[in-house]
Amino acid sequence: MGKSTLFELIKHALGGTALLAEVVRTGVLEVSVDIRIGSNRLLLTRPIDSENSSVVRVRDLTEQLDLEDHYTDKREPSISSLLLSSMGVPDDMRAASKASNSTKQGARISFADIFKYMYVSQGDINKEIAGSEDSWYTPKRKAVFELLFGLTNPSILDLQSSVARLRGEHEDAQREHAVVLQFLADSGAQSRFEADANHANAQAQIRESSAELDALREAIQPAIDRETRTLRDLLGEAEKSLAEAANAKSLTEQQRADFAAERAHVKQDIARLERMASAGERLAQIEFSVCPRCMQSLKAREAPPKLCRLCLQDDPLAVAEPSHHTTYELSHLKEQELELETQVLALAEELVLTEQTFADRSRLVEELSRAIQDRTQNRITPQLQAYTDATARLANAEGRSRQLEQILKFWDRADDLESHAAGLGTELSRLQHELDVSAGMLAKRRGEIFTELDDEFAENVAAIGVPGVRSARIDRDNYLPVLNDQALKDFSPVGGVRTATQVAYWVTLLNVALRRRDTLFPAFLLIDSPRTSLNDNDELSAALYRRLVTAADAADGRVQLIIGDNELPAAYRRDYAQMDFDYDHPTIATIPHPGREAVKTIAGESA
Repeated sequence: MGKSTLFELIKHALGGTALLAEVVRTGVLEVSVDIRIGSNRLLLTRPIDSENSSVVRVRDLTEQLDLEDHYTDKREPSISSLLLSSMGVPDDMRAASKASNSTKQGARISFADIFKYMYVSQGDINKEIAGSEDSWYTPKRKAVFELLFGLTNPSILDLQSSVARLRGEHEDAQREHAVVLQFLADSGAQSRFEADANHANAQAQIRESSAELDALREAIQPAIDRETRTLRDLLGEAEKSLAEAANAKSLTEQQRADFAAERAHVKQDIARLERMASAGERLAQIEFSVCPRCMQSLKAREAPPKLCRLCLQDDPLAVAEPSHHTTYELSHLKEQELELETQVLALAEELVLTEQTFADRSRLVEELSRAIQDRTQNRITPQLQAYTDATARLANAEGRSRQLEQILKFWDRADDLESHAAGLGTELSRLQHELDVSAGMLAKRRGEIFTELDDEFAENVAAIGVPGVRSARIDRDNYLPVLNDQALKDFSPVGGVRTATQVAYWVTLLNVALRRRDTLFPAFLLIDSPRTSLNDNDELSAALYRRLVTAADAADGRVQLIIGDNELPAAYRRDYAQMDFDYDHPTIATIPHPGREAVKTIAGESA
């Protein structure tokens, strides 16, 4: 495990998102750092495993008390808030962009953002300054710079966020107002004045049409009450009588049909009895010589004298008289036939009367219906067209009124949005003016700070002897180095220019802050491998370390510099606290060094 891994562990313990080597994940359980921040001295302990790494145990080493656990995720209390408050920095500030078209209130400033001004990693030493390569991060990087050097304050940051948020709301309100106006234009809606006038006309037409309909109803209603209603009452009674006559007629027809059918049955029974009697009389006079069924001769058949030769039963020689039962039944049936005949005739006469009554009632209903039709047709029909026209005009006016009311609602919505946008614009102007005034109050300090930064930076660059650099200053807009009037990212990277410039830059910020004593810039700087890109340029390396030592000497114990490098220039070895790590003395004593060939950097590359 190398020095970069060790520095990343410090970043991890402070709650940052660090690059943890595989050997750390497999061989280390947790990391602790003892820090002095502000007036506090704290021991922070954070686990390595991902399941528990969001929890940081905190011990107050001054009071020797264990504080409640703090968190690196969204839970409270956060370790970022604790460290910021210890530095005397509010933890609720946001870094909004100062661009005139920015509408975002900005991301919240955390301790990790300030730590970028305290730690220059090996990966960044020849690449970027405090995340300067990420354009999305620029507003926050600049806000932290201004905050640390007193070029802004929480009130101004809050004003910037409010202005950006209000600008977004103002643009949204203007956009929505324009959308509503475009919708009204596309739908052919008139102006607000014309819509109001047309709506008033539609309301007047509604009143006129309603009054006309009321008048027509008044004109039609009397005819219906005095004459038509009487005829309709008579018609109702006539229709009721007609229904009763129809029922009576139907009932009489059914009764007559029933009696006629019964009379036919009785006649059939009488005929049957009479046929039986006639057949008996005729058959009694016949002497059968053959069987009427099988046609065999009966002449040879011997039979007693008083028995029938055919059926061998007693043979009545005389013609039998009809039985009493047969006579009674026949007589009774004839009486029934006579009675039924009488009923059929009576029902036929009644049916004639019923049919006459039905015809009379039908004729009365027709006459009354015709009279009502003639009456209403003559008196109401001329009014119907006028009534229909008035109803159509009323419906048209009501529909037009509803349409105009909807248009007026959109005009109301447009007016509200315009008023809301105007209010937001007024408030935006007020806050912008307040922001300009507040920023203007810091203009003098800003000029002083940048003058000192420019002088210090130019002196450091010259003292280090950065190759090819004739002039050096700090950009007033992005707060990054400018070499020979070129941005650092556009300047030639050969010869360790960027590394040397970075060291000059960080020493400049540190020296100015220590000299002024009125900034929040932390008196701590951790630089990883400043000699990495210097190759064999020992002269430049010596000059670089000379400025670092000079800065430490000038601070007189008020600053802590931690430099991790592969080899220090001989002139500065052992001048300050020095820890050497090699194969026999690894950075963590319990984890032996695997050897040069087995080393894996935290970026995954073999070293």
